[in-house]
Amino acid sequence: MAKYSSTKASNFWSKRLESTDPLSAVLTYNAPKALNAAYDHWEKESLKSVLPKSLKRKRALDIGSGIGRIALALAQLGAAVTAVDISGAMLKLLKKRIHKEKLAVSVNTVQSSSDNLPFGDDSFDIVTCFGLLEHLPEEVRRQTMFEAFRVMKPKGKFFVVVNNTDCVFLKESYKMKEQREDGYFVTLVGLDWLRKFCDLKQMEMRVIAANPMYALVHYYVSPNRKRFFGSERNFERFCTNAMKFQLSDSLSNPGLNRLASHFMVQIT
Repeated sequence: MAKYSSTKASNFWSKRLESTDPLSAVLTYNAPKALNAAYDHWEKESLKSVLPKSLKRKRALDIGSGIGRIALALAQLGAAVTAVDISGAMLKLLKKRIHKEKLAVSVNTVQSSSDNLPFGDDSFDIVTCFGLLEHLPEEVRRQTMFEAFRVMKPKGKFFVVVNNTDCVFLKESYKMKEQREDGYFVTLVGLDWLRKFCDLKQMEMRVIAANPMYALVHYYVSPNRKRFFGSERNFERFCTNAMKFQLSDSLSNPGLNRLASHFMVQIT
């Protein structure tokens, strides 16, 4: 197997911003904006639902921050946030947004690979890692987890999003054996992998959210949206309502949640 190149990965994600809008660059490439907005909403609102209303005097680290979706959500709750990403272009866009929108938030950006974080032990109260693990091969992924636990305070909380490897919508095409020449890599990383790692580190994990409605919209409704809804505006309304239902009913229906493409997990 070819050795993973963080330089190639950095270049890939930086160049991706040049070919599509920011959300599509970090979520589903060139998908309808309403679809990516729905996923973005699920992640941020699910995370907020289990956090205190105020994170003042808390330090948070967002690993694989990208354009800063989660970093800004944490900062807007009052946390002093460090956003880490391998792509300098992604972090530049985050800083530009903060300046342009004059956001009164505390966000420090650091360009770094996730498996060698430039921070001391026990530095952060909250650590988040959304949308990153599936883009890392096994060795780098494991080291990223070790680093996340290393920099988290003993009573801190780690939030991570992983795939549902039993989801009927996810196919074998998501399982790459090695990094492409252009730097891209993706595979499925599920609860079983995460559980084994947590057992190794004697950490407790708890699933706090699932996204079955998003998965249904993404893999079934969206490809047929013109036939179902006629206009993009009607599709946008449907996405908004679907996400409201999902957030109000998260994890209450095990059968429905088998359709979810992602789970959000809290590790302590």
